[in-house]
Amino acid sequence: MSEIPKGQSHLQARLSQIFQPGLSLKQRIRYIPFVGYSFAWANTLLRLPSIRLQIADLQRQVQTLSQQGAETLCALKTIEVQQAERSKRLSMRLDNYDALDIGKRLMQLDQLQLARQMKSIRLLMAGHQEREDAALARLVQIEEVLGNSSRKLNDNVDLNLRAVQMAPDERPSTKSDTENDRFYLEFEALFRGQPADIKQRLQVYLPYLSHISSQAKKDRMTVIDVGCGRGEWLELLDENEIPAIGVDMNAAMVDACLARGLAARCADAIAVLREQKEGSVGAVTGFHIIEHLPFEQLLALFDAALHALCPGGVIIFETPNPENLKVGACNFYFDPTHLHPIVPQVAEFMARQRGFAHAEILRLHPYPDNHLLQGGSAVEALLNKELFGPQDYAVIGRK
Repeated sequence: MSEIPKGQSHLQARLSQIFQPGLSLKQRIRYIPFVGYSFAWANTLLRLPSIRLQIADLQRQVQTLSQQGAETLCALKTIEVQQAERSKRLSMRLDNYDALDIGKRLMQLDQLQLARQMKSIRLLMAGHQEREDAALARLVQIEEVLGNSSRKLNDNVDLNLRAVQMAPDERPSTKSDTENDRFYLEFEALFRGQPADIKQRLQVYLPYLSHISSQAKKDRMTVIDVGCGRGEWLELLDENEIPAIGVDMNAAMVDACLARGLAARCADAIAVLREQKEGSVGAVTGFHIIEHLPFEQLLALFDAALHALCPGGVIIFETPNPENLKVGACNFYFDPTHLHPIVPQVAEFMARQRGFAHAEILRLHPYPDNHLLQGGSAVEALLNKELFGPQDYAVIGRK
């Protein structure tokens, strides 16, 4: 409060304070003796319930935030447990594969020894005609043992392929091989496109695997992806709960897949398909791989896929489309490992000729509209078709 001016009584001072300009009604009331103090106490008492409600509301908010924090902590602990279990399962799968790999090597050694014995027997047969009958009997016996060993090995591999994450094969790796593999990995990173864009483009093929995705999870057959590269298709299949294994000759690509938790194997794809139990695979896929193969290997790939596929199984092989003149004359040769373009009609004929009952061509990825000529003439329409049409196509065959 302001001081009382000299020469004024206390009451006069109070009255001057009450009626001084610029004060609100509440301030004037507070300057009234006794009434002001009573008004302040009454105002405080009246505000107590609302203050208590505000405090209670704040307590509820604190309790809610505390509960949400506890739930978040619980969820994080659950995720941590799941990650630990996943790491444990992956470790067990790798241990199982190590055991399987040792058995496979021992079986291969047995096969090599048996093959050497067969060669010796054939030499004996050529030099000793009189022992022909005995040698033939021995040869038949050894061939039976070899056949039984091969069947046993294939059965063991088939039983464990789905449960074991594949590791690189036993082929010795030279410094040149490693440099070439790293070169192609960096080349794809620059020219192939971003993994997210590749996955987006590959989604068009998921409906062709409905014969797998419509089954119960435990009954779904495996997809073998030939030339799996960085693993975009394997990742997309994993997201859709379709079991898949990638096969690639490039060790750097396989290592990139394994680092992302994807099943991949460094091996020859045709050999892998041949070693599968007949009719045991749901689909065989390969994206931008068949243009890398000589004609004989391409036929062998179709034959090996037909052997491995189940009835109703499907092949999907995507490749650059030479019907597009820019692709056929220029873009195809960006990749120095490409051999030659494959005309769509030839790929379709090849699938039918090698035994696939149904085959079709799916043309994909035309140039965006901003590349097209907009004049509307017949010549411009023809140029748009020949220069800016689909850049890729896929041959899709069903067993």
